[in-house]
Amino acid sequence: MLRFFSKMRYKLATKNRAVKYLRYAVGEILLVVIGILIAVQVNNWNEQRKQAKERKALIQSLISDFTATRLRIESIQSEIEQSIQRTSRFLSLSYTNNTNVSVDSLQYYLSGAFVMPPFEPILTSYNQAVSTGKIGLIQNKKFLDDMSKFLITYSWHKHTVDLSGEIFYLGSIWEIRKQIGNLASLAGESRSYNGTRKIVSEAYKLSDEEYRAFIKKPEVFAAIDNMQTIYYNILENSESMDKEAEILIEELEQTK
Repeated sequence: MLRFFSKMRYKLATKNRAVKYLRYAVGEILLVVIGILIAVQVNNWNEQRKQAKERKALIQSLISDFTATRLRIESIQSEIEQSIQRTSRFLSLSYTNNTNVSVDSLQYYLSGAFVMPPFEPILTSYNQAVSTGKIGLIQNKKFLDDMSKFLITYSWHKHTVDLSGEIFYLGSIWEIRKQIGNLASLAGESRSYNGTRKIVSEAYKLSDEEYRAFIKKPEVFAAIDNMQTIYYNILENSESMDKEAEILIEELEQTK
């Protein structure tokens, strides 16, 4: 092709046909420019197809992660609701004449205050997208804004869990532990979460009469009431996270 145009230019030049030569020269330049533009356009198309594929895969991964996160939230809600029910029952009995309720039952109800199920949302796809810059493929400002809300709610959940740890190791629960020496004396075998914690149930064991007298102390009521407040806050946060995760899934489905 280039040899053809070179011969043509030479032939035209020798015949002094400057105008036609100029036309062919311009035509050759246009062919080169058009070729470049076509190559650029093809490259853009390929890049767009690649980004569309990555975007689709990212959206699907995020949907899967948030769906799994909702299942985790459902699990923690179930356990927290059980703890609320058990501690509510204990609080309603602890300061009363509870001789019609067995000590084993009272220990079971009280043990609800010593359960804190672990929870962490699945953010693998989101974190990877942020670190690689691919989060920009999700061109949905509302999704990004609502994602920020979800992360803030999760940070409040972690703060609440940390607060429960402070109550247990430094606060009102710790004060009770110092008085009685062994929480198993209050919660019995139920103190062993999922049967994984070894306890010395005989250490500082109380008689039934001593047990009933001890749980009537105001500091016992206050300590269990504190933990129940923590549980209510966790339940509220989990409900918010679940709703926000549901909204995020809906927005991702619409962004497909």
